[in-house]
Amino acid sequence: MAMLGVYKKVDIRWGYQIMKKNILNFTLAEFKTELEKNGVKPFRAQQIFKWIYAHSLDTIASQSLGMIMDFKNMTNLSEKLQNELARSYTINLPKIKHVAHSKADNSYKFLLESKNKDLIESILMIYENRITVCVSCMIGCPLKCKFCATGSEIGFIRKLTCAEIIGQVIVVQQFLKEKKLGDKVTNVVYMGMGEPFLNVENVEKSIEVLRDDYSFGMAKSKITVSTSGVPQNIAAFINKQQVVLAVSLHFPTNELRDKYMPVNKSFPLEKLIIELKKIKLTKRQYITIEYMMLDGINDTVAHAKQLVKLLSTLKVKINLIPYNPIKGFDAKPSKEENIKTFAEYLKSKNIFVFVRLSKGTEFEGGCGQFAFKKLK
Repeated sequence: MAMLGVYKKVDIRWGYQIMKKNILNFTLAEFKTELEKNGVKPFRAQQIFKWIYAHSLDTIASQSLGMIMDFKNMTNLSEKLQNELARSYTINLPKIKHVAHSKADNSYKFLLESKNKDLIESILMIYENRITVCVSCMIGCPLKCKFCATGSEIGFIRKLTCAEIIGQVIVVQQFLKEKKLGDKVTNVVYMGMGEPFLNVENVEKSIEVLRDDYSFGMAKSKITVSTSGVPQNIAAFINKQQVVLAVSLHFPTNELRDKYMPVNKSFPLEKLIIELKKIKLTKRQYITIEYMMLDGINDTVAHAKQLVKLLSTLKVKINLIPYNPIKGFDAKPSKEENIKTFAEYLKSKNIFVFVRLSKGTEFEGGCGQFAFKKLK
C-alpha cells in the first residue's frame, strides 16, 4: 500500500511533513477514490465512515467522542491501516466555547471554535416531534441585509468548509446525548450565518454526507436550505439534491427589497420567481417562503395582496416570522393583531400559512440575530 497523504517540505533539517487532510471534508465517494489511489480497497471507506458517524451519534461523554475520533480505536480496521490513516488524515471537530440556554423555548445557542480559532454559531432547537440543528455555512455574511446582525454588524469573513459544517452537527449531537436532552438530531437547516448558495460546493458536500447511509442517513425531507435569492442556479441545486428550499423573501416588491436587501438589486424579484418556477416539486412538496413581519413596513393587507400576486405562479407555504430586533436597525416587530390579519388574508387565498415563533431570541440567536453574542 502506498503511503497516504500529501507531503510538504517545511525545513531542510526536518525533511518532509505530511499535511493531514480532515476526513470530514470528504463525501463517501470522494474518500473511496482517495483510498483507492493509495492501494486501499474502497469498502474500507464505508467502514471508516460508519465508525466515525455511527459511533459519534451513539456516544455520550465528550471523552468518548474524542476516543471515537482516534484512528487507533477503530477496531474494525487493521493496525497497519490505522497507523497509515493516522499519519495521513485527521478528524478535526470544532470545540464548544460557550453554550447559552433559552428557558423560554428550550433552545441552545452554541459558540464554537474552529481549528484556526475562528468562531462559528449554531442553534439546537428541541421540539416535541423533532430535534433540529441550525448550522452556519459562513463566518459572517456578504449580503448586508439591514435587518440581519450577521451581515450588517459582522460583514463577511470567510466560507466554512464541509468539515466545519458537518462538525457543527456532530458536536451538537454529542451535547444532546451528553445532557440527555434527546436521542438524535432529526433535522438540519442551513439558516445560520451566511448565504448557502454563495458557498454551494461545501454546502452540497455536507448535504451528501448528511444523507449518506454510512454517516447520518438523513432523509432529504429533513434538510432545509435557505437563501435570500442569489443568481447561483438555485433550481438546479434543489432539483439535484431534492432537499427543502426556504426563500428569505420578506418583502413583496422590488422597491422594498432594494431598500432592505441589497442582493435584490442584482437579482430582482422577477428573476427570482423565474428561477423558483424551474424547481420540480412532488405533490407533497412546497417552496417555503420566509416573511419577516416588520411593523408598518411590510405587514399591511396591501402588502399581503402584493405577496399573493407575486407568488401566484408558485406552489408555496409561507412562514410569517415576527422581527427579532437588532441594535443596528430601527424597526419593531409587527403587532400580533396585524400578523393575525395578514395571515387570515393569505389563508383566504388558499395559501398554507404558519406563524413561526423564532427560537433563541432570549440570547440573540433567533432569525437575523446571529452576531457572536456570548451570554452567560
